[in-house]
Amino acid sequence: MSIEIGPGLSVGIAEIRGPEHHHFAILDAIDSADCISAGLVANGFCMVEHAISVGWGIRPDSFGALTFRQFHELVRDRYYAELYRHTLAIGADYERIGEVVADIAVALLNDPQLNS
Repeated sequence: MSIEIGPGLSVGIAEIRGPEHHHFAILDAIDSADCISAGLVANGFCMVEHAISVGWGIRPDSFGALTFRQFHELVRDRYYAELYRHTLAIGADYERIGEVVADIAVALLNDPQLNS
């Protein structure tokens, strides 16, 4: 898919990942980003996946009812677009992945299905 940002400005070919019901929100995040490139688009998707994995790994032992796969799928289903928007806002800078993980930690505390 070629993503165009404004008239005549294209960031090239990028695969839109994440749950299908988040695709419009993801495209909006890309379209509204201040500085965008095909590399940033792709790195943002990878960073979301890594942040979810880290979020699962740091959850308290008392939140252990969900398997890795269940946790990953639930976070992706509910929060993917928000997490992706955050990764774009920080330039998909892996030095700042903790900020995205913090979003997941907040969801852990507030979402009963994640903290069961």
